[in-house]
Amino acid sequence: MLEIKNLHAYYGPIEALKGIDVSVANDSITCLIGSNGAGKTTLLKSISGMIHRTGSIELDGLGEITGKNSRQIARAGLIHVPEGRHVFPGLTVRDNLETGTINWHGFFGRQSYRDELEEVYALFPRLKERENQLGWSLSGGEQQMLAIGRALMARPKVLMLDEPSMGLAPLVIAELFEKIVEVNRTRHIPILLVEQNARLALDISDQAYIIDGGRVILEGKAADLKHDDRVVQAYLGKFAAGQ
Repeated sequence: MLEIKNLHAYYGPIEALKGIDVSVANDSITCLIGSNGAGKTTLLKSISGMIHRTGSIELDGLGEITGKNSRQIARAGLIHVPEGRHVFPGLTVRDNLETGTINWHGFFGRQSYRDELEEVYALFPRLKERENQLGWSLSGGEQQMLAIGRALMARPKVLMLDEPSMGLAPLVIAELFEKIVEVNRTRHIPILLVEQNARLALDISDQAYIIDGGRVILEGKAADLKHDDRVVQAYLGKFAAGQ
């Protein structure tokens, strides 16, 4: 579904990504693991067209998208939920969700988005309960649900999630990740996941890539990497069972 080859990305003269290859298969969850500053968020921003990059990014059904801007990439169905959620604080929950439809519905479109809205409310019932509350008044977990719900309103072909567990309590994280798996399994949306909690990411993913210094240093099936001594020592030791 998404194929990235020899991707280089730059912040001015600084090369942040140094020839990365990543593949996201249909119906799969693929995770990116690495320490802070390894290049995980930069990779998602590069795919989304937010920073200068070279190389090849191919999206199934559209072909090469490296030369396209963020708006064109979103319209093609590659939807990015950024780190930090970035919901609109002065809009209601429902208004926040409706902004996601701009991707296909347009400001003055006439297509109904009732089905999309009901699907999001079925996935996240708390958003239905709070549909008239302003974005700023939601808890961190509810804001993350809202950010993912808004992305689903955009009818994604591929969903990219950047650190969805950041700043959330363990029980909220567990619930949220159950919903992420549900989105993938029931709606068949491929997911590219950046997640600092390596153990949790590997538990729900099919494929995994380990990034360090702007390069992929290890890749394979998530179930295998979870037991790889190099991964355990570098990334899993600090995430004790139940934490």
